[in-house]
Amino acid sequence: MKFNKIGGTTILRTDERLDAVTALKLKTVVIELVQENGLRLLIDMEKTRFVDSSGCLALLTLLKLLRTNQGDMKIARPSRQVLNVFELIQINKLFEIYDSLESAIDSFA
Repeated sequence: MKFNKIGGTTILRTDERLDAVTALKLKTVVIELVQENGLRLLIDMEKTRFVDSSGCLALLTLLKLLRTNQGDMKIARPSRQVLNVFELIQINKLFEIYDSLESAIDSFA
């Protein structure tokens, strides 16, 4: 899991799997980043091919945490497999999901 900043947006790139093990790492990293109110976080899921219930729960938990701290979180470039899981459990309705990094970054403006 790697992250960098472009303008005022923090981009976090997830690993190939977002499961119980990596979900814990994701939450730990984001909780450290949330020290600043108003964090604009973009989860880049381009490399992620597998997500389970733990991964989905972590994403929902982080969305709530960020919004509580006047921030926001969006998802960019999820694979078809990941989108299928999101649609199956209907969390795609809770996130803004973008096909490209550029459009996701622009959406924060």
